Amino acid sequence: MIMGPVTKDRIIKKDKIFNTVGGGVYYQSAVISGFEIQNTVVTTLSKIDKNLLQNFREDVQIIPVYTEKTMKFENIYPNDNPNHRIQKSQIPVNPINPPIFSDMNIKEYDAILLSPLSPYDIPLETVKYLHKQNIPIYLGAQGYLRHIKNDNVVLKPWKDYKNFLKLVNYLFLDEMEARVILGNSHDDFVEIAKILSNFGPEEVVITRGDRGVIIYSKKTVGKGIYDISAFKPEKIVDPTGLGDTFMAAYAVKKQETDDPEKCGRFASYVATLKIGQKGALFKINKR
Repeated sequence: MIMGPVTKDRIIKKDKIFNTVGGGVYYQSAVISGFEIQNTVVTTLSKIDKNLLQNFREDVQIIPVYTEKTMKFENIYPNDNPNHRIQKSQIPVNPINPPIFSDMNIKEYDAILLSPLSPYDIPLETVKYLHKQNIPIYLGAQGYLRHIKNDNVVLKPWKDYKNFLKLVNYLFLDEMEARVILGNSHDDFVEIAKILSNFGPEEVVITRGDRGVIIYSKKTVGKGIYDISAFKPEKIVDPTGLGDTFMAAYAVKKQETDDPEKCGRFASYVATLKIGQKGALFKINKR
């Protein structure tokens, strides 16, 4: 099960502008469907924008939570550096609350992916409810750090992170989010991952763009830390949704192995395929 808002996105890359559907749920569902794994998407959007749901594969079960407004994002890439992004957004308050799951058999799912894009999307009470189902929870932390200042997305420390982290199994964030989440700005990502893991997650994954990925696993005897190099893409076309793609691919590989290194390398490879094409990664070379 994948959960979070679907968005109306505008991508600006140098002199190119295009409008598209977005949101972590969209990019993640594409990856999971690409590996022919059944998935359900619980997502918020306005009923007037329900045509956005036609962008998902037909075999995806979609449970829409209709709200007054659909979230909007503008992703600006001013140069060829995929790690440099300026974001603008309109963020409505559209929470996914526990009553939505009253008619669902959540026990049938192998994993739950939480992909909030704002602090309001998936409240603590919802995460508590899902935690009680005893299903592995994967959390992309980005939304809980995002706030709006003059229409621009800015990152701020996540004040309530301790209460959330004790409820999740796998935590994902990028290097900018890692610097902010604890309220300090040092670059020791290994130390940050260890601190965050102390509050609950079995594994903390910090993506660093073309500098690879740091994974800390407190379940691994001895080593614990994995520094995984990035694969070099043949070309850089569209980095939007890269972290979401990585997280989904990591969850897919977790169904086969509990080895963090294998999961990290696999997810890095899939993310490299994504950056080489426009939009979500529906077609995957499964080598």
